[in-house]
Amino acid sequence: MFTTPLLTVAIPEYERPETLEKIILQLKDQDDGSFLVLISDDSHSHNSEEMIRKHQKTMPNLAYHRNEVNLGFSENVCKLYELATTRYIWFLCNDETVLPGAIKNIIQAMQKYEPVVGVFNCTWINPYGETLLARVAKDIIYDDIQELKDYQPLMRTTFLSILVVEKRIPIEAIKKTNYKDNVFVQVTLALLLLSDKFKFCEIASPIVHRNVGYKYGEFFKFYLLDNLKAVFIIKHKFENEKFLRWSRRHVFIGLKLYLSQKIGLFKYNGTPTKETIKNLIKFYRLYSVVLLFFPVIYFITPKFLIKRLYLLKLMRIHGREQALEIYRENIGRAFADTRKTGFTSYR
Repeated sequence: MFTTPLLTVAIPEYERPETLEKIILQLKDQDDGSFLVLISDDSHSHNSEEMIRKHQKTMPNLAYHRNEVNLGFSENVCKLYELATTRYIWFLCNDETVLPGAIKNIIQAMQKYEPVVGVFNCTWINPYGETLLARVAKDIIYDDIQELKDYQPLMRTTFLSILVVEKRIPIEAIKKTNYKDNVFVQVTLALLLLSDKFKFCEIASPIVHRNVGYKYGEFFKFYLLDNLKAVFIIKHKFENEKFLRWSRRHVFIGLKLYLSQKIGLFKYNGTPTKETIKNLIKFYRLYSVVLLFFPVIYFITPKFLIKRLYLLKLMRIHGREQALEIYRENIGRAFADTRKTGFTSYR
């Protein structure tokens, strides 16, 4: 048994008691005294609290905090950082699947490398029905900022559930900013911590299966801007231009994602505000001309053409029979998705 836990599994909760309970049970199966579980609850109802209180009777390492007011996603993540009492914090979304051995793999990596920020691998199923492993084949340790040829490894911190950070400094520098208007505060946190001391690791062990959602907030803000706003909101020791280049490289991928709404693979809600358009021009420069034409391209592209191209790619990957099965299952899935998330109204 471990006398002093090294790790806190920090879970921001909002009205998802069913998926949260699955996570609690998955963590319970890995409980060896080496970690704590901390849940910060933004829910209006008491359903999550009642479920958590039940499990606390058999899980002494399970702690619960209920926010008096709804903090919102980003402020709740910061609250978890402040409430945690262990050296390391693993942030975990409340709808993922924790893989067997995840806790052991995290703790072993933290003990071996002692990073300030670590990102792990995960599995997920892409829109083409392929189960993928993202992303490194072996552990990579960065002791110097200059070792990062580009910032793709750093931008992996946009996925909260593969992120482990060291609790080493206060986060007042973040809390003084307008960070709440952003769903990638974890990126800001990682840059703040790494600016204090740079030791960054990509760990090859997969720790979660990502249960990808299909509905999100306004496309341009959610997909194209917030990761950059999270970078620019504080002073740090990294080159902002490298983050901009990373984002501009993903413009074509963004177009495919935007067009996928036409057949219901994903759905983004709302229209861009004047501020969003202004920031698109600011960050993407000439690329913003292409971005602002996305709605026009969407309008003139026939739905049947997108369906046909999607089916053809499925057939190249899986063959006819399995492709048709995946096609029928995925077409319109975003319209039928009933999962609750505050991101759907996020603009």
